[in-house]
Amino acid sequence: MLDLVSMITAQQRKREMPLLAEIFGSSKPSLIASTVDTFCTDELGSRIIETYFFALSQSAVFGLRLCDGPRVVVKAHSSRHNIEFLRAVTQVQRYLVEQSFPCPRPLIEPRPLAQGIATAEELKNEGEYRNPHDPVVRRSLAELLARQIALTRRPEAIPGIQPSLFDHRLPPEVLWPVPHDAIFNFEATATGAEWIDELARPAHQAVLQGAGQLVLGHTDWSVKHVRYSGEQVTAVYDWESLALEKEPAIVGAASVNFTYNEWPEIPSRTSQDEALAFVSEYEAARGKPFSPEEYQTLAAAATYLLAYGARCEHSLHPEERAYPDGSARAVLAKYGDNFLRKQTALKDK
Repeated sequence: MLDLVSMITAQQRKREMPLLAEIFGSSKPSLIASTVDTFCTDELGSRIIETYFFALSQSAVFGLRLCDGPRVVVKAHSSRHNIEFLRAVTQVQRYLVEQSFPCPRPLIEPRPLAQGIATAEELKNEGEYRNPHDPVVRRSLAELLARQIALTRRPEAIPGIQPSLFDHRLPPEVLWPVPHDAIFNFEATATGAEWIDELARPAHQAVLQGAGQLVLGHTDWSVKHVRYSGEQVTAVYDWESLALEKEPAIVGAASVNFTYNEWPEIPSRTSQDEALAFVSEYEAARGKPFSPEEYQTLAAAATYLLAYGARCEHSLHPEERAYPDGSARAVLAKYGDNFLRKQTALKDK
């Protein structure tokens, strides 16, 4: 387990990781590694002999090889996650696997782990990551999202789930969700972020009140969650991002988010032209264009997601006023609520 201890230690040197203490009751790498090893022994039948990766975002993710051979991914979630929701996620994953959709197969039902909840799935890492600014990759991401939503458009038809468990929509009076990472504190950094909130508030209302069918969709659709072998998609990750939301809102957010990655050599921000192309390619794969009213929902969702990213950036650098090129704040300051308005205007004609 020394490699797992070393990976956790290395990540902690780069950034604060309050989520680890929230899940494990401690930030001590050796204790965390021991807890995960015990979980694997008790729940998966074998201890850890090799660690492939450790990552932290909305959960702590461990890529592991066990003593008797299997390669697995163990995800440790905060207790803020509802265990019934995580069970429903595993049911949808199993359903998608049965439909030959390229997502990892869950190995067990969610289980308690320390002060949190753990899930385990096969480690499915065939292929490689691709550059989302390649038009071929962009189109494949749009088509794959359309396929995923087509398969889960009627979540009530998926065996063993309650669709309401996926309904994470905020009430009209609540502007922001709890940030996805504990390093962001929106309340403590509200000063100076008023301009962001002023753009986000009407966008939030427009999504809530706007047109569009409620569907079950992946709401963190980005290239960092997708692997390819040539042009063939081999794996799609992060199924805890499934949510019941209006289809145009899911697509609007994805049009902004699909290029997001954590690789320094590839720009993470989506250009306006790329976002508009993604929407058009999704419509083609869907086989039906969005109505002008649906496009209003779609454009508002894009604005809201940009504003959320801007709020995260502001939380880390509240005194910063010269926004880095390509940052969410720079894009939001440039376009306001018009990032996808160009296409909306064309649809309205």
